[in-house]
Amino acid sequence: MASDEHIEALLGWVRRALHRHVDHFAHRMTQSSGRIDDAFVSLREARIELGGDERPGSGLPPAATVGPLPLGGRLGLLAERFGLDATAMAVFAAAAAPDLDVELSRLYTFAWADFTVKWPTAGFLAELVDPQRPRAVLAALAPDAPLVGGRLVELGLATERAQMRPAPQVALSRRAVTVPEPVLAWLRGEALPVGGASTWHGPAEAPGDLVLHDALVETLERAIERLLPAGDGPGGAPTALLLIGTEGAGRRSALQAACARRSRAVLEIDLDRIAPAERVPVLADGLREARLRGAMPLIAGRAAFDDELPWPAIGGLIGRHRGPVAVNCPRTVAGPLAALDPIELRFEPLAAPRQLELWQRALGDAALAARMVERFSVAAGAIREAVRAAQHQIRTTGADAEQAPDAAALTHAVRRRISHALDAVAEPVSTTLTWDDVVLPDDVMATLREIGAQARHRSQVYDRWGFRQKVAYGRGLGCLFAGPPGTGKTMMATILAADLGREIYRVDLSRVVSKWVGETEKNLSKVFDEAEKAQIILFFDEADSLFSNRTEVKGANDRFANMEVNYLLQRMENFDGMSILTTNFERGIDEAFKRRLKFRVQFPLPDAEQRTELWRRCVPAAMPVADDVKWSVLGRRFKLSGGNIKNAVVRAAFYAAAELGEGPDDAQGRGLTQARLMTAAEAELREMGRL
Repeated sequence: MASDEHIEALLGWVRRALHRHVDHFAHRMTQSSGRIDDAFVSLREARIELGGDERPGSGLPPAATVGPLPLGGRLGLLAERFGLDATAMAVFAAAAAPDLDVELSRLYTFAWADFTVKWPTAGFLAELVDPQRPRAVLAALAPDAPLVGGRLVELGLATERAQMRPAPQVALSRRAVTVPEPVLAWLRGEALPVGGASTWHGPAEAPGDLVLHDALVETLERAIERLLPAGDGPGGAPTALLLIGTEGAGRRSALQAACARRSRAVLEIDLDRIAPAERVPVLADGLREARLRGAMPLIAGRAAFDDELPWPAIGGLIGRHRGPVAVNCPRTVAGPLAALDPIELRFEPLAAPRQLELWQRALGDAALAARMVERFSVAAGAIREAVRAAQHQIRTTGADAEQAPDAAALTHAVRRRISHALDAVAEPVSTTLTWDDVVLPDDVMATLREIGAQARHRSQVYDRWGFRQKVAYGRGLGCLFAGPPGTGKTMMATILAADLGREIYRVDLSRVVSKWVGETEKNLSKVFDEAEKAQIILFFDEADSLFSNRTEVKGANDRFANMEVNYLLQRMENFDGMSILTTNFERGIDEAFKRRLKFRVQFPLPDAEQRTELWRRCVPAAMPVADDVKWSVLGRRFKLSGGNIKNAVVRAAFYAAAELGEGPDDAQGRGLTQARLMTAAEAELREMGRL
């Protein structure tokens, strides 16, 4: 039955019910004058509209002729998809009728004879639908009934006077019953407007090339086949289908492909696009849209696992949904969803060979593909999107629109697609220095080069050569840089990160450590989780303040402090990324941490020869240097660290800038002189308390 035909059948049934109601009303309320005071619709108009006689009590069909509501077309689908019985469908039809027909809206106003009431109340619908069993009608409007629970109707305040009382305190019989516009639009056969938080993925949009394990795809298809019915109805019992994996792992694509085999679409509801206070009602509307469309709902977004999300309410929504609800999850969940006996499907990260295959397929450049695999371990979706974005950038802004993207453009595109929340507890650090600026002993340089090689070739060793199966834990690359201040620990951390093409974030301990029990561990968990997801190098400066020795428990403070250290030990053990710790006081770091670190590098104070080289390398090429400067003299005379030497050179440059044009003729062309450098070095020693 077409949409207009089944709506006409609905309206005809409501007219017959209203005819019966008006007849009873007329006998009770008609005054001697034959009219009703203050009525917007006269009794004569009502009788003519309903097909009866003008005389009171005449031309009215008996109540039995109202008959059952015809359930053709979309009305039948509505009953099937939401599990509505005959009474619930009659209530829905009576609530929707005034919004589907203007004349019926006027007749409703006449029928309830209270013109302060703006919408049909539950009590009015009970008399209209089944005056012999009003309680059954009111039961269909209970909060946990399919009509209200499925958001097919909404209960509000019927009169302006009722606005003075909170809605839950108003009796159900006096509550207004309205049908949301999206439901009316679907009933009329109009295209349902998809909200800003929802995305419609039709069966025809299912991807044909899935880069997933075949066994995983088959498992998902079997689950969808058993959970979804063969026809167009809903599923059986409510079920949470947890798709566990990282962003871009192909969870949505696999779900689309599995649903397409059942000719079903996927309606994705992204909680990240919804304000926190609106997530529950918007999600409820999204689940209603999915049921109206006969689609599989997919709850996505990192906000799905926000600690502030009201999971009991979310679990209740899923529990009232007839059929499966897919949820994109970064991990296994507990709480309300666990009570639904969720089905878990894990989307493991792609192995390095599969990532290399994808990069090569997208770029056509084996060398560049290998370089990207060394820098990043990302999902298939991130690879496709990064290449597309880099190509679009070149086509739009590049001089040569046919130029292929290079490593820098691809790296930038990948970083934009790896979202993280580290900014809340850490800050990025960077450097313009390179290996050419480093002056360290040969053995230290060899160790640093080895660190870079291990970070660069992890995928080769762990994935291609199979060591990931042999090394179950402790695969993280933890490094401890120890030594006096100014010996280059922070500089080397940033140079290593730049050489590897990775971002490095310095953890702000003031935003991590908390006086409240358990908060420090929670913040640290967030730090490691976000760094692992975004493949960012963690940098703990002055690490002895956080990774300190455990102490004998003499009080509650000692116990909680040791708990933090114990948690750090476990989290460092499981961290699969790279972390760099620096300290000026290595003895203050717990020995158990040291055993879990791959590298412990000692940064010594430079000797005279190294200090000489540091003086020379700290001067940029554009800085004028006088002929009288003797670098070796500066190196032998002043026992300074590399950081202090850098400070002295900068100080001397400001001496030269201050005297520019004011001193002798040679002051302008010979910026750095021996005298200025020595004066600056002595000032550094004086500030250090050594002069």
